[in-house]
Amino acid sequence: MKLEEGLGLTQNTSLYPFLNQLIDYAGIFPPTSLTLDEAIRNYASYQLDKDAWMLGPFIIQASRLDELDPYITLFSNERPLTISVVGTRSSNSTEFHTNLLDNLKKIDSFRERHGQIVQANTLEMPLPPKVPDISLLTLTSKETEKRGLQTYCEVPLPLDNNWEETIFKSLDVIASHNKNSLIALGFKLRTGGVTADAFPTPRQVAAAIKGCQDRELMMKFTAGLHHPIRMYREEIGGKMHGFINVFAAGMLAHRYQLDLETTENILADEKASNFSFNSKETSWRDLKITSSEINRLRGSALRSYGCCSFIEPREDMRALGIL
Repeated sequence: MKLEEGLGLTQNTSLYPFLNQLIDYAGIFPPTSLTLDEAIRNYASYQLDKDAWMLGPFIIQASRLDELDPYITLFSNERPLTISVVGTRSSNSTEFHTNLLDNLKKIDSFRERHGQIVQANTLEMPLPPKVPDISLLTLTSKETEKRGLQTYCEVPLPLDNNWEETIFKSLDVIASHNKNSLIALGFKLRTGGVTADAFPTPRQVAAAIKGCQDRELMMKFTAGLHHPIRMYREEIGGKMHGFINVFAAGMLAHRYQLDLETTENILADEKASNFSFNSKETSWRDLKITSSEINRLRGSALRSYGCCSFIEPREDMRALGIL
């Protein structure tokens, strides 16, 4: 998996567009669950790191935005605090409406207080736990468009036998909304948790990727993607998805219109040597994708993933010879 000898890591390597701003820092979330003080100071220091090009926004709940006020001096107009805001969960449509407007009010106030020192451009909004109501999506896009927010909708569903059917129905509603709206909503997939039963199977992740591809929905991911390559982990008593598996599967599925089985095979692959990066392309086995195609898909289809650690993914990639 090593880069070509002597090449170095520049914007001319396929690894750069693959990893560029890939890791959204979620240090205050489980399993790390740092204090806000620890996490925000970590984020400020990571912005100065030589690997800062891999760093995405700081992820924080809308309900905690006010707690960031004392830390704004860690940032500047030249090096702003970039955040992705996680909305409040709701159990029904009425509660969702109330929570959405309250969350947006908090974002408005936070932006007004701090101006260009903060960039709050993304909202990750959990929908009520059922197939979404298109009227809720219309409300969401109308209100977030006013604020220039790119919004990703999470559909909280149990990982049962009906998961795929319900996900497809949910994606259909989001796609229907997008078809009739100038504002396109994205889809956020939860890829794990703190226990093995919180992890969707490779088939389920493949189904979500293919479902979003078929409907032209932008995706981002959260939870469980601490390691580059899929592997068994004692701390959860099961296998965790690899973020290289997930993004390679997504990009190659788009590039080759892969079937569900092949996409699932990429996600389930635990052999690091099957993935490679060189100056022009990234590949899994015989399937290749160029740097320009990767860059395009990162901007149009596969945005990033939230992780409670920035160090762990980076060190794992170094241990595998990727960095």
